[in-house]
Amino acid sequence: MEWDLKKYLVSLGLSGKEAEAWVDARQGNRPLKAGYSDALGEHLDRVWMRSSANANMATGQNPIGRNGFSQGRLASRMITFLWALSSAVWIYVVAFQIANPTSPYWLVASWLPMRMDYFGEIAFMLSFVFAICWVKLR
Repeated sequence: MEWDLKKYLVSLGLSGKEAEAWVDARQGNRPLKAGYSDALGEHLDRVWMRSSANANMATGQNPIGRNGFSQGRLASRMITFLWALSSAVWIYVVAFQIANPTSPYWLVASWLPMRMDYFGEIAFMLSFVFAICWVKLR
C-alpha cells in the first residue's frame, strides 16, 4: 500500500512503539478506536477506511475518474486548450490588422455579426482568464 500508517501516527505525536501497536491492531482487523471517547482512534479508523478504499486519496493525489484520467488533470488540459485557442484568435486578429489596417471593421463571418476588433478583444481577455485558471488548477 502507498500510504504508511506508522509514519502518519508518528507525525500525529505517537511514539514509535505506540504506532507499531496501533498498526498491529489494524492489521489484525481490529479497529483503532479503543473506547467510545477515543477521538483519535475514530479519526484514524476513518482515515484507514478512506485510504483502503482509495489509496491515492490518502497520499494527496487526485482521484482517478472512470476513464482513467485524473479529474484535475483533465480540467487543466481543457483550460490549456482554451487558453491556446483564445491566444491564437487574438494573434490572428492582430496579424490581420497588420496586413490590412481596415480589417478590424470587417465582420468575423457572415453568420456571426461581430466585428473582428471586438472578437480579438474578447479573445485577448479570455486568454488572461484562462491563464489565471490554469495557474490556479496547477
